[in-house]
Amino acid sequence: MAPTNPAPALAMLRLLGGFQISQALYVAARARIADRLLEGPRPLNELAEASGLQAEPLARIIQVLGVEDVFDYDAETEEVRLGRLGRTLASGVAESVRNVALTWMETHYRPFGHLWQTAETGRPAADLALGMPFFDWLGQEPDRVETFSAAMTDFVKAIRQDAVNAIELDGAHTVVDIGGADGTVLVTLAGRYPELHGVVFDLPHVVEAAPEVLRAHQVDDRITTAGGDFFTEVPRGDCYLLGFILHDWSDEEAGRILERIHQAASVPDARLVLVETVLDRGDAPQIARLLDLTMLGMLTGRERSSAAWRELLAANGFRLDRIRPTAGPMCVIEATRIG
Repeated sequence: MAPTNPAPALAMLRLLGGFQISQALYVAARARIADRLLEGPRPLNELAEASGLQAEPLARIIQVLGVEDVFDYDAETEEVRLGRLGRTLASGVAESVRNVALTWMETHYRPFGHLWQTAETGRPAADLALGMPFFDWLGQEPDRVETFSAAMTDFVKAIRQDAVNAIELDGAHTVVDIGGADGTVLVTLAGRYPELHGVVFDLPHVVEAAPEVLRAHQVDDRITTAGGDFFTEVPRGDCYLLGFILHDWSDEEAGRILERIHQAASVPDARLVLVETVLDRGDAPQIARLLDLTMLGMLTGRERSSAAWRELLAANGFRLDRIRPTAGPMCVIEATRIG
């Protein structure tokens, strides 16, 4: 285990070595080490052979991750077991972030080598590293979209579930989930509100996965899907849900999304429900700050304070009603259409 209160220079060295830890986690995730340990400890040589890796370098990677409580390596027996955090690198288990470990190393790692240029120019590092905006680059290859979508599913499950559980939709008739991906969130809400109807709205190639999810949960008679560009047009509804969407975009771009919602709303006082971080509210502020750094490097967006959310909403025809912190790092922001 790492010392809890190291000397300042040692603490800084741990921070500086963070890029090495993230790459070690990538190797462990790609090799499915945690998956292979779910049923109990295994000898190192077995893990190496099953993973197609050399035992000696794998042992060194596992031991450094042992310091981070990911694995536990017994040097005498050469057996490896899961540490406290190890299950999060396994596939298909609660709290799994394995897809994040894989995807971020393949999508985010290279752009962050350009963070100095971002500080100089204000341009996202991803634009500089990839030669185009991140989402444009991502959409060029279906495999990229698939792996990134899987990572975002893991990511939002890890940080957003408390906020999803806190969403209140009493009185809403047709909820449009903007950027709803495979429909998982709206499925959850439809289960809590039996009379609820809704639309899962996302880019056409993203929302393709939603009908199967809706059918599997037997809500496809109430929840439909629509593909499109939220900068251009969104479906009609009396309540709009945006889970972790507006933070991806600058105030100008987020304003265009809000304008499309304002125009499409089926009632004058349509509701807006956002699930986002709020820099001065809620738990785990360090998560919000790390997310803000991600936005700086990868996209044009940012994490916002309560004052910034109020200003953004007011500038685009919505009144901020309340911000409700949750048990996790996300908040539920409720607003009403005006004007």
